[in-house]
Amino acid sequence: MYTMEHRWGHRHEVIQSVRIATHNGVIGRGRIRNISTSGAFVEADLPLQLFSRLRIQFNSALDGRPTVVEGQVVRKDIKGYGIEWRELAPEAVAALVVRPLSGTNTYTPRLVFRRPAAGGSTD
Repeated sequence: MYTMEHRWGHRHEVIQSVRIATHNGVIGRGRIRNISTSGAFVEADLPLQLFSRLRIQFNSALDGRPTVVEGQVVRKDIKGYGIEWRELAPEAVAALVVRPLSGTNTYTPRLVFRRPAAGGSTD
């Protein structure tokens, strides 16, 4: 039997601890194992049903603050669940994908917005 892939974008391998809460009151923990702009695979030992709407919370790679992304269970297997995001490529998910590997000395530059000089151009 063939399964149709609905994923947009490339899958990125990650290991990110998350909290999961459904609209039906199921609450627990899991781990995102891979992620794309359209969804993620979450390892979790929770009684989630197909098409359950849920919220996934994790600490943002941008500022460390708790970030919530909403999605829906679209696939189940023995290890966890395939989740499809409600919105494609939310900023928090993109930040999770570009997170440098821990232990590396990678410098990530910060964007700095300059104020235009008085009477000058903004080039």
